[in-house]
Amino acid sequence: MADFTPEEQEALDSLYEAVLTLKTPEELHSFFKDLCSYNELCSMLHRWQILLLINEGKSYEEIINELAPKSGEQNVPAGGRETKKGKGRSSTKVSSTTISRVKTCYNNPNGGYRTALNRLEEKGK
Repeated sequence: MADFTPEEQEALDSLYEAVLTLKTPEELHSFFKDLCSYNELCSMLHRWQILLLINEGKSYEEIINELAPKSGEQNVPAGGRETKKGKGRSSTKVSSTTISRVKTCYNNPNGGYRTALNRLEEKGK
């Protein structure tokens, strides 16, 4: 992963502090909808879905099959906001490369994924 300049790191720290002020899933959803494009939010969502499936012990093939759109599914979000430019989200939602990257991070016992999963397990979610 690329190193950030001191100025970028300061801005990232400010962003992280802003996220930490939010208290409910609704507040976080509103914030991330403002911060990210629909495709960026989908990418983060898909990585989280992959992580949860890896944590359940699913294989690459099972993950791809589970996250692939169902026949006839039109992946348009609630509220009707569609993707205007770039690659749409109507084909396979995840690639084996993304699964591999998530799994590599998942296997890091000191990583952010592991911290989040452990804390969710502690909360019983």
